[in-house]
Amino acid sequence: MAEGYIKFNCIWKQKEIQIKQNIFEQLENARTKLYKLGLIGMYPDGIGFGNISVNPEKSKSFIITGSATGQYAKLKPSHYALVTGYDFTQNTISCTGQTKASAESLSHAAIYHALPEVGAVVHIHCLWLWEKLVNNYPTTSGEIEYGTPEMAVAIQQLISGMKVDEKMIVMGGHREGILAFGSDLNEATSEIINIYNAYQND
Repeated sequence: MAEGYIKFNCIWKQKEIQIKQNIFEQLENARTKLYKLGLIGMYPDGIGFGNISVNPEKSKSFIITGSATGQYAKLKPSHYALVTGYDFTQNTISCTGQTKASAESLSHAAIYHALPEVGAVVHIHCLWLWEKLVNNYPTTSGEIEYGTPEMAVAIQQLISGMKVDEKMIVMGGHREGILAFGSDLNEATSEIINIYNAYQND
């Protein structure tokens, strides 16, 4: 699979976006924790992995890390994009920002769409954790690639059958990929870090 590359149709308006200072600080604090653990970053071949988004207004728009930003320890507001619309059947994302929205934007959108109460989503890569969690936690089919309409549909189908306290999805066809979500960035990030710590000491 061509990891790290945008597969969807991206309708991109290259324009500066305004992010409230408190929201930007929350994004950076959460992302820094994940980056330090190596759950967001860049592979030796230059392909970035992992992303984070926030939807403070619980609306159809959300802020997400931009494509190819995994190599940076710290991001600037210009490294984020605002997703303003999406169409799963057409595999299309509309976004505004000085960088294009992440290649995983449709997966984030699928969670926000299925669970209106969700305020943040994180997508991390960790092979050893993925291997421990796959099929032990809600897991998408191994035949479904990331960044596709099929993945968005699979995520929503999984969510419909998940328990209220389940806030994590393992991406079966996206080796290393794990999604976590919550009412805010703190909850979503803590979900991943707590599992990471628990299994690391297992």
